[in-house]
Amino acid sequence: MDEKKKHLKTFKAFLDERKKAESTRAEKPVDWEARKNNWLKSVDNLYSIVDQVIVKSFEDSGFKVTKTKETVRLSEEYIGTYSIDNYYIKADTIQIKFFPIGTIIIGASGRVNMVLPSETIKLVLQDWNTWKIVSGLSSSMRLVDFNEENIVKLFQENV
Repeated sequence: MDEKKKHLKTFKAFLDERKKAESTRAEKPVDWEARKNNWLKSVDNLYSIVDQVIVKSFEDSGFKVTKTKETVRLSEEYIGTYSIDNYYIKADTIQIKFFPIGTIIIGASGRVNMVLPSETIKLVLQDWNTWKIVSGLSSSMRLVDFNEENIVKLFQENV
């Protein structure tokens, strides 16, 4: 027991060490302009993936595809107001829409809603240019890659 007591700190000693560590650790300010630019590039990258996987597959399967982008203005705290594109795809009677939500998202670097005929799918950005599909609800929620295999599963379940 005495051996354990030698290694125990007082609460004040613990707090003193913590305060010292915090003061020596320099907080790096967020470069909001760089974050916005990374976000815009990542959304463009997402739309490229959509073109390569979804649009190309519809076209290769004989669907008549029309694509349009609509520039909208988003406002986010710290970043301000900026322009970004919503993306609309129509393949015969199937409509798919992509709406960027923003880059200031808890647990991710950004979010885009993908609206399918029967459901809205949340896509989250991790590690700039890595898009994930939010699958499940609350405690069963998990993130899966936004790739061809998982896109097929989305369409099987929702179109």
